[in-house]
Amino acid sequence: MAVKAVTTYRKLLAFGKVYGVAEEEDFKAAAKTYAEQAALIAVMRQQLAEDGMTVEKEYVKGRANVCVHPLVQEIPKHVDSANRTLGLINDIIVKRGKAKPPEEDALSEFRL
Repeated sequence: MAVKAVTTYRKLLAFGKVYGVAEEEDFKAAAKTYAEQAALIAVMRQQLAEDGMTVEKEYVKGRANVCVHPLVQEIPKHVDSANRTLGLINDIIVKRGKAKPPEEDALSEFRL
């Protein structure tokens, strides 16, 4: 899973270069945090897929009780945190980034 986080981090740095913010420390820190969060969410989703939506808990007297898997409640918390980190990255780009040059496409020659 670490490889996936590095790939995401590299993609975010490449994206930051387009806007001229890739060398700023707060952008790099936010990008690294987001990459780590994305990797953790992927691991949790994989574990949930393997285990299923329910788990059995055994109580003191040896009785088993079927419960909702704890990751069902944890994943949305981590997704929310990742979304806030992505919002921070967006704020950095909007407030301090340079405008991205428009990309040329087949219709560019027809625009006035």
